[in-house]
Amino acid sequence: MSTLAVLAAFAVLAAPASAATGAKVCRTRVAVVVESPGGFAVGYLYRGDRVRVLRRSADRRWARINTSRELRGWIRSSKLCR
Repeated sequence: MSTLAVLAAFAVLAAPASAATGAKVCRTRVAVVVESPGGFAVGYLYRGDRVRVLRRSADRRWARINTSRELRGWIRSSKLCR
């Protein structure tokens, strides 16, 4: 394995847990949470609900979220604000 590959793998593994950011649902009354972008619904969020954004899709249209109620899934980024 090349040195560059080892450094890249270490950088991914060493990413701080604080990389997740806080946000809330504010651009709609009800937002559907899906298992994967374009997938089946696994729950709903309502205006004012706080979420933790774990990551975003490559095109930044979807956000992987987690809630205090342990609801995990993907939501359209356009439904979120800080």
